[in-house]
Amino acid sequence: GPPTRSTPREADFSKVRSTLHSCARDWSDEGAAERAACYGPLVDELRARLPVDDGNRNRQRILVPGAGLARLVLEVAAAGYGAQGNEFSYHMLLVSNFILNSHLDPRSVALYPYVDQPSNVKRSGDRLRAVRIPDVSPDALLHGAPPCDAPVDFSMAAGEFLEVYRGQDGEWAGVLSCFFVDTAPVALEYVDAIFDLLEPGGYWINLGPLLYHWVPSSAADLEGAGMDDRYAQSIELSWEELKHAIEARGFELLNEEWRHCTYTANARSMMNTDYECIFFTARKPLT
Repeated sequence: GPPTRSTPREADFSKVRSTLHSCARDWSDEGAAERAACYGPLVDELRARLPVDDGNRNRQRILVPGAGLARLVLEVAAAGYGAQGNEFSYHMLLVSNFILNSHLDPRSVALYPYVDQPSNVKRSGDRLRAVRIPDVSPDALLHGAPPCDAPVDFSMAAGEFLEVYRGQDGEWAGVLSCFFVDTAPVALEYVDAIFDLLEPGGYWINLGPLLYHWVPSSAADLEGAGMDDRYAQSIELSWEELKHAIEARGFELLNEEWRHCTYTANARSMMNTDYECIFFTARKPLT
């Protein structure tokens, strides 16, 4: 018979593939180098700008939008901050819920995320190899940080970023965004929202490229019954333009540098995409 909505579409398969690749990035030994390159600078900068001691543990609330499978959020919580992740994708939310709440032993789940990559394979067995998750149990990660008896403030919020955080002005000490600002049809809306969310003196720390997600890749994206309005709204700003908008909104740009990062790279493939990411820290003025 004719396909129904319960019949998976190519877009669904694509999201499943990307979610499996994210499992390797966020929760496997293979992803450790990529996490060190992407999450490491963000957490290090957060520690430097908003130090944690026993007196303010969990008091400084940090928001991680576009949290994916929540590894960065957990690293932030483990460092002694109140941490909340926000994610829109059902696929990511379902899998992060499984990883976070199933009390998994380390390396107890075998996934095969690279069976969909027949090209650029070095050795015959590479695409059929298992990737084992989680590399560390989420419970151990959260409770390994001293003092061990301190309660952990960690949560996830499902939904679209601009909708979920409307009306939370000044409630966050910091926003950590990793490969996130380019998910907006209009990145200026994210700049406005993040400025409003931060308390006076709060920090926005960002690392990522500008791979705008809503650029129409074909005429089919712009016409037909399945068209998403966001393709028609998309504005693609250069970093120079986006930087101008960040400063014009009132942020003080404290640092700006370029860093090479990959995203869900297959470590054994002959081909990976290397992004030259913008890494910046912006501060909302005290007054």
